Amino acid sequence: MADAFAPRLAVLVVEDNPVQLMEAAAALRDAGYEVAEASTIEEAQAHLAARPELVAMVADVDLAGEPLSGFTLAKAVAARWPELAILIVSGVEWPGADQMPMGARFLRKPFAAEGLAEALRTVLAARGIGS
Repeated sequence: MADAFAPRLAVLVVEDNPVQLMEAAAALRDAGYEVAEASTIEEAQAHLAARPELVAMVADVDLAGEPLSGFTLAKAVAARWPELAILIVSGVEWPGADQMPMGARFLRKPFAAEGLAEALRTVLAARGIGS
């Protein structure tokens, strides 16, 4: 069991669907994470630039109205913030061999809240972050 007084790991969730954003953020908060939310790439980049305590990003692939996909966002984030763990999620598109940044993981939608939390723990553990 996690120490109740230990600081919670901070993660960013990038999802343009308000219901899915709310559900993913709630699932990760319930799992003990501090969660920042972004519904656009610009919001995501602003959070990442302003919040050095973020240790991971969970990003949807299909971001409506965006010129870039979650895959493109993930590669840009991995290049600028290489210490960040990245989990990419989608129910529409699966990654090609060259679309995932090194060390990133992919989770297919739909998933249960526990599945999202477990996938995030796995990607963090691979980076030596968390317990």
